[in-house]
Amino acid sequence: MPDTTTGVVVIGGGSTGAGVLRDLSMRGIDAVLVEKGDLASGTTGRSHGLLHSGGRYCVNDLAAAIECVEEGRILRRIAKTTVEDTGGYFVSVSEEDLAWEPRFVEGCAKAGITCERIPVEEARRREPALSRHVRTVFWIPEDGHLDPFYLVVGNVESARRRGAQVRTYTEVTGFLKNDNRVSGVVTRDIFTGEETTIGCQAVINATGAWAGFVARLLDVEVKVVPVKGVMVVLSHRVAHATINRCHKPGDGDIIVPALSVAILGTTSAKVPHPEVLPIEWDEVHHMIEEGALMADGVSTARAMRAYAGVRPLYDLGAEAEGREMSRNFAVIDHEARDGIAGFASIVGGKVTTYRLMAERVTDLVARRLGVRTPCTTAEVALNDREDEMDQLRHRPAQLGVPKPHGDELGLQALICECELVRPQDVAPWFKDPAVRTLEDIRRRTRSGMGPCQSAICSYRLAGRLVTERGLDGPTATRAMADFLETRWRGVRHVFWGSQLRQAQVTTGVHLELFNLDRQLMHDLPPSLAGEGRGGGFETAEVASQR
Repeated sequence: MPDTTTGVVVIGGGSTGAGVLRDLSMRGIDAVLVEKGDLASGTTGRSHGLLHSGGRYCVNDLAAAIECVEEGRILRRIAKTTVEDTGGYFVSVSEEDLAWEPRFVEGCAKAGITCERIPVEEARRREPALSRHVRTVFWIPEDGHLDPFYLVVGNVESARRRGAQVRTYTEVTGFLKNDNRVSGVVTRDIFTGEETTIGCQAVINATGAWAGFVARLLDVEVKVVPVKGVMVVLSHRVAHATINRCHKPGDGDIIVPALSVAILGTTSAKVPHPEVLPIEWDEVHHMIEEGALMADGVSTARAMRAYAGVRPLYDLGAEAEGREMSRNFAVIDHEARDGIAGFASIVGGKVTTYRLMAERVTDLVARRLGVRTPCTTAEVALNDREDEMDQLRHRPAQLGVPKPHGDELGLQALICECELVRPQDVAPWFKDPAVRTLEDIRRRTRSGMGPCQSAICSYRLAGRLVTERGLDGPTATRAMADFLETRWRGVRHVFWGSQLRQAQVTTGVHLELFNLDRQLMHDLPPSLAGEGRGGGFETAEVASQR
């Protein structure tokens, strides 16, 4: 007998899985989402955060471009707190770019993308950062920045309010079956090793680049090609709007202003496994060189980290590779294709089209379950309760609070000055059982994602582990050290110039001021903090009682 039962199990905690969970809950279907890491810890959280206008695909992949246009407009309505409506420029800097322009303009017209050619002088007045290399400019208002972490959390919290459940750091290791019908999943807690079973009527595989591995547990095939993309984060925005190169999509041809930073992207290279994503110095250098052709200041700004994500491109059997492969998505009905009832996969696509992807696969599963309630996720906002505070994005205007005896505004203390994160922004997440590391706090609040890369806020967050969760000092110290280590993994790829000096400051703060290295030398069993698990909060005693 299963340890627990539900209607549908959703595997995967990225944007698509979170969207599926919300869609199921809004149709009245009981659901549980399981994710082997944290929410948005895979492909979604490693994107460049572009809210796609469709301009990048309108020539070679018109269907994907049209989906981006339509879904982008929907997200501006239902997910306002996750979207920064920057607009974007497509710029030409070479003869090759100029030759691409007629096809680009025609593609925009076919896809329904607003495309206005403006004089370079006017463009520079609006966007002073535009490089001297820029020769022509197109204004695309549909481009923007979409915060992937807030988006996923918004969908999950909306689903939770309707009764859905979420289990992070929970890996699916097998399936329960009755003849040729899936009847549940076998899961393992990544931290404690505890195995549990969840009975269900259907399973939706929304694991992106990992979809093939999950399907293989049922001896069926899902062909997903993992394609690595390297991105570089600059310590300030550089530009007000997104800047795209007006040419056939290539490496280093986009700059996305993302809240307090700017993100340069991206490369495209097939990799053997979605978790094997090496970052080479040449790739980072190439991103900076290409970005500098579009915007001044890119080559002189502090490159504060680099990271890599993996695109889950669906193999349609064509001969195309890499950037030539479609960015569209596919819903796989394994009952019709493989004779395995109660199992469906959703693969391909991108963050911008997550809602549509979720709708399509939920339509299939709901139909199989006899549920006829239509999808309403395009009409109902993520923050759909009038009494709900906006917890998805903190705003500078909220930093002023009335003083006890008067109307004059006074400043409150901050957890993270770089990202303006307040104590009340982090407090609810320490009460959430799905939040199990300081990295999880980062993804939900942006603590540690600014220019100092957690040099200061890390010890404040560690202090909260003591006051909010009652952990002892050594356990909190280990969690802080693990959090700093995850930040270091991205910093080490840009270890030169001003970033080298920043790293020296961080090292001085934590080793000389806080004696972090000596504290970690004390007798601290690895199990106290989930050694190797990214700073888990549970002590050995707590874990043994689970």
